[in-house]
This record gives sequence, C-alpha cells and structure tokens, in this order.
Amino acid sequence: MKKHHGLTLVELLATLSLLTIMSIISVSWMTTILRSQSLSTSKANWSRASIALLDLIGQDILIVDRLDTGGRSRLPRVRIVENNLVIRTRDHQGIGSQSYIFDIVSNEIHRIRASERIQSNQITLLGETTAFRCEIEIPSELRTLPVLRVSLIAVDGREIQRTFILEQEDVQ
Repeated sequence: MKKHHGLTLVELLATLSLLTIMSIISVSWMTTILRSQSLSTSKANWSRASIALLDLIGQDILIVDRLDTGGRSRLPRVRIVENNLVIRTRDHQGIGSQSYIFDIVSNEIHRIRASERIQSNQITLLGETTAFRCEIEIPSELRTLPVLRVSLIAVDGREIQRTFILEQEDVQ
C-alpha cells in the first residue's frame, strides 16, 4: 500500500496564517523604526539649522558698522523691535541692516537685508520653530557690558540659546 505524502488543507491554512502574522509584525516593526529614524533626522536637522542661524547672527554682530559715527546717535547698532532682531551692518552694498524676523504663520525665521537703497535678500532659515526670543540685558553691578540672548524653541520644546557680549555703543 502506498502512503500519500502531502499537505492537508488545515496544515496549509495554519502555515499561511502563521506567515501572515509574521509579516504583519515585521512590517509594524519596520514602520516604527523608520518613523523613529525620521524623527531623529528631523531633530538633528533642526539643531544644525539653529546653530547655523545663531552663527550667522554672531557674524552679523561682529561686522556691525564701526565706521558710521553719524549713525551712532540715531540708532543703536543692535536693537530689538517687536521681538525681531535688527543689526546695523556695512557690506559691499553699503550701510544697512540685517533683520531676523519670526513668522508665526509659517514658523520660519526670515533674514532680510535692508539698506538705504534697496530692500532685498530675504532668506528663509528655519521651519519647525515655535518661538524666537531676543533680549538685551543692560550692564549692571555684576556685568560691565551689555549682553544679547537669542533663543530658538522647536515644536517639540527643545531650546537652543546663545549669548553674545556686545559693546556699550551697540545698544546705546
């Protein structure tokens, strides 16, 4: 008598069910890993962009116009207008200002170059930002020079802050 070797319908259904469950688990696991990696990348990109923005502000503060003695009496070199940072500068276009303006609608910071002749060079710098805070601390008994503090706060609550030491003439 010959024995038939083969799979029964019940064995085939059990194998397919087990394979389906394993596939669902592996897809779920991969989705979780990819979502986590995407979030990590987004956080790292925001941190890098924030540091680059603070470096750019630092560069603009370093190149403030030291030669414009007539402008000194009119406006300080570094000022805050409605929580927007304005830095008077001099470059190849002449005397002007760099403004860092936070747009609450798009959650972006715009760097706008404005000079006596033109208003141009708007550069969008960051998304995913919920707040851009600037404050100038005037000299006191503990400190002899004014200090500018700039803070960037991300959507998830992370904060990056930088402190810039200014000169007395920068804030008047």
